[in-house]
Amino acid sequence: MYWVPAPTGRDGARPLKGTDWDGMTTNRLAIREGDRQARRQSTRLGDELHELRCRAGLTQAAIGRALGVDRTLISRLERGDPRVGIRVRFGVAAVLGADLRMTAYANSGPLIRDAAQARIVEWILAVIDRRWRRTVEAAIPGLDRRSIDLRLDGPSRTVLCEVETRVGSLEEIIRERHAKRDALRGSLGSGPRADLPIHAVLVLPRTRHHQAILREHPRTIQAAFPMRPDAVAAALEDVAAPWSGDGILWARATQRAGAAAAVRSGSGPSDDEPLIHSAGPRPHRLEA
Repeated sequence: MYWVPAPTGRDGARPLKGTDWDGMTTNRLAIREGDRQARRQSTRLGDELHELRCRAGLTQAAIGRALGVDRTLISRLERGDPRVGIRVRFGVAAVLGADLRMTAYANSGPLIRDAAQARIVEWILAVIDRRWRRTVEAAIPGLDRRSIDLRLDGPSRTVLCEVETRVGSLEEIIRERHAKRDALRGSLGSGPRADLPIHAVLVLPRTRHHQAILREHPRTIQAAFPMRPDAVAAALEDVAAPWSGDGILWARATQRAGAAAAVRSGSGPSDDEPLIHSAGPRPHRLEA
């Protein structure tokens, strides 16, 4: 099961929804975005290959003969037709002595989100102080289409909550946190919230994997997230509570069928299974 972030509205908010909103399904959004990127990249590649071919003094027909394809296919490629196959693209680049590479760059995060992440966001929204102004999937100005999972604005501070269901690179998460905070700070300019502190909270399910990371990097964790989890929980439940910096919040998560079977059999949870589970859809308080 997955959920899809809704498009950004005028206020920058992306309300938490299911897999469908305003008649737009996951498929339509993903296909439209994929088509847009394909057209843009195909146009740029076509221009670059055209320039290389002209510089080499070769005709489209000559390139086509070298690859055993019709000249019109080379023409379509240079005009930016995204339907030209990948073998032809790499073949033309090879004939022209070019190094063509395909690379995926992290940008805004996936269009389809892990359902566990959505449940955690729902859980936080259900138990935090009602005085927080909440923005789910808040856009971060100046960072392409990147967003923060949950932005909370209180009278004396802003809190950026990032939910990670499984941490891969701790260093990358710390860098992203600084980049997003700096971008948000820069966008505030001289507005009414310009001088208010911005704190970051890393929300993690309490799994063996995450606990092992914290045990293996205690000094890094202390430097990056000095606020204790219990203090973070208390501060989110009371908008007037003090903050001492960024922190980690242990999240409750819904137990999966596999984990339930493991507990019944006595084998215990795996490295990815949450060690703490909520008893219902609306837990009474944040996990400390």
